[in-house]
Amino acid sequence: MRLVCNSVAHRALCALTLVVAAALAPITVAVAQADEFAPTATLQTLDQAQRSQDYTVVQIRRFVTPAAAGVAASVTSVRERLEVAANGTAKPSFALTFLGVEGEPTGSPLHLKWQQAYARHAARFFGHGSFRVRNLTVANANYTMHDFGAVTRVGRSARRLVVFPTSVDKSIWLVEIDDATAVNLYAAEFDSNLTLLSEVEAVSFVDSVGGFTPYASTATTVADFAAGKTAMGDPAGLVEPALTATSEYRLDQVEVQNDPLNGSWTMTLTYTDGIDQFVVTQSPGTPDAFAALPGKVAGSTVIGRFRDAAMSALVFWEGGVSFQVAGRGSLRRLDDLAKDVYLQALSDN
Repeated sequence: MRLVCNSVAHRALCALTLVVAAALAPITVAVAQADEFAPTATLQTLDQAQRSQDYTVVQIRRFVTPAAAGVAASVTSVRERLEVAANGTAKPSFALTFLGVEGEPTGSPLHLKWQQAYARHAARFFGHGSFRVRNLTVANANYTMHDFGAVTRVGRSARRLVVFPTSVDKSIWLVEIDDATAVNLYAAEFDSNLTLLSEVEAVSFVDSVGGFTPYASTATTVADFAAGKTAMGDPAGLVEPALTATSEYRLDQVEVQNDPLNGSWTMTLTYTDGIDQFVVTQSPGTPDAFAALPGKVAGSTVIGRFRDAAMSALVFWEGGVSFQVAGRGSLRRLDDLAKDVYLQALSDN
C-alpha cells in the first residue's frame, strides 16, 4: 500500500490506516493522491440503511480496559446476536442477546458476570456502545468520511471507511459497511492518539430477521425537558442544561423512568453531534452520596469524577437531586457542561 498524505487530516488518516493494516487482514487498495480519499458511500447511506434494512448478525464485542499503574491493558471479547427490524426511523426495533464470553465455559464466574451485564445493559450496548448515525444533519456538520477501499468481511463485499471528527478530542471511527445493505459489519473506535477503545466485529450476517421479541424499554420518551418534568410530577431541583459549552451538540432525546421498586424518578437527556453522544441524568429525591465523606463540610461542593480513555462521568448532588454527566473519552466539554449544570442548580436552589 502506498500512501501520499499532504495535509494534517490526511496524515492522521494515513497513520490510522497503517495501524488498522497491522491489526486486520491485509487489504489491496492503492492510494496515489490524498484527494482519492473521497468516499463511495456517505453518512446518508448509513443513515438510510438503519431506517430500512432488516438483518441478523452474530458479532464479537471487545471491551478494552486501559492500562493502569502496574496493570497491563486487557480485552474482554463477548459474543452476541443482534436482530434488527427496521421501522423507518433511526431507532429500529431490536433484540441483543448474550451468547457467551470467548474462551470462557458456560457458567464460569466471568460468563455469569457478563450475562448479568447484558440483562441490565443490552439496550445501552446497542444504542450507545457502537457506531451509529444518530442525526444526519448534525453528523454532516461535524464529521467527514474517507474511503480506504474494498474489503471482504464474513464472505461479503464491503467498503472500509474512516469517519473523522472536525474536533480533535473526539473518537475516530473505522467502519466496514456491507456493499449490498450498507449495514456495519465492523466498527473500531480510536481516540485522537489512535489508541483502540472498542471494537465490534461481525462473524456471521444475513440480510433478514426472523420472529423475535424486540427489546421493550421501561423508559418513556417525551417531547422535551418541560414534558419530562411534568411526567415526573414536577419535582423541585431539576435543571434544564444550557448548551453554550457544547455548540456542536443538540438535544436528541429526553426520557423519564420510574423505578417500580421504590417509585423514584430519573430523567435522562441525551445529546448528540450526529455520532458521538453524552447524557445528563437527574434523579430527584435522592440522598447526597458524598455526605458521609470524611472531612466534608455540610453544603460544600463535591464533584466525583471517573475518567479513562473510553469514558468520562461526573457526579454531584444539589437541592435533593443527584446529577450525572457522562460521555465518551476525556472530553473537556463534559467538565464545562457539568460545571454549568452545577452552577445552574446552585442558582435555582
